Amino acid sequence: MKSRSSIKRAGIAGALGLASVLTCVSPASAATDIMRAEPFDANKLMLSICGGSTSRSYWLINVQTGELQKVTQTRWAQMFNVSSTTLRHPWEAFKGYCSYPESSSWTWNGPEKQISDTLVNCSSRSTMNQDIRGGGSTTSTTTNSVSVSVGIEWNVIEKVLSLQAGASYTRSWSYAKAKEWSRTTGISVPPRRKAWLSQRPVMRTVRSNPVFHVDEYRWGKTKVGSWRGRGYNEIVSYGAYYDAVGNVLNSDGTPSGQIVARDRGVNSAADCRS
Repeated sequence: MKSRSSIKRAGIAGALGLASVLTCVSPASAATDIMRAEPFDANKLMLSICGGSTSRSYWLINVQTGELQKVTQTRWAQMFNVSSTTLRHPWEAFKGYCSYPESSSWTWNGPEKQISDTLVNCSSRSTMNQDIRGGGSTTSTTTNSVSVSVGIEWNVIEKVLSLQAGASYTRSWSYAKAKEWSRTTGISVPPRRKAWLSQRPVMRTVRSNPVFHVDEYRWGKTKVGSWRGRGYNEIVSYGAYYDAVGNVLNSDGTPSGQIVARDRGVNSAADCRS
């Protein structure tokens, strides 16, 4: 969508006035933090078993080292429904599914960047008044807190985070729906100056600590409905998270953030060749 407005030159300080805002969200479930409760790295565990999918998954775990083996539903049934497998220490088994609730969110100012071509005024007397088109593309990125040996499904996790953790910001956030945008603006270029449009966009980060919902847990010949038989069936590790980042959007779908005109003196030899 194009709009016309007049933007005068402004100092850097005027573009950086928006402070970051942090919002903490109450946990979506009564999940228990296991980050310091296990002899192995619970952060790696959580991002390994919650790599984007929300479907039920089946796992074997070495509770001394944290080593994981993913098994199929068929293999699980063969082990425990057909063969009545006895798990030998330190191997245990569990099945369940993941959810990706919002844990916290905050806004922040991204780095200023040029969003238009540069206009050069080689005149020594007259001011150049001209319309200029500024634009670019909105941002959508995902990062994770720890590296894991089991692959994260990046295409899947983006969709899941936008639907679960980012549900509150669907219409005001560019995450998972990056697109091109443009705006036409009037700009004044003083004599012997060159000018361009810049923007420091307002960004939003939404953090999700994935939660694993335990359906069944086994060791030896024991079967329970809680994590390692401890009485809780939803687990989280607060060092394991995904950060989803996108532009805060205006009502017309363009990225939020003050647009300013910048200028500097011309280089006669390079900018004003006859």
